[in-house]
Amino acid sequence: MQKRVRLAGVALAATLLAGGAATAATAQAAPASSETATASDVAVPGWEYIDNYRSKRACQAAGKDYAGRYKCVAWGDGTWDLYVWV
Repeated sequence: MQKRVRLAGVALAATLLAGGAATAATAQAAPASSETATASDVAVPGWEYIDNYRSKRACQAAGKDYAGRYKCVAWGDGTWDLYVWV
């Protein structure tokens, strides 16, 4: 029984990774928008975490200080993470 549970877990993890790779490929091609960013958008190599902010407005203000693209990603606790394209 434990072997079946482990195999099911491995299969689920492989499915999630494959889905994440497809999402990441499309996320990289999409234009940067702090309004539509999701956690999967920043899973693409090239996005660098900067800091966590208490509000979306503070995150966007900090993002505008960077010359390139940026994304503000919401977390369940109401805070926002800033990522910039490097």
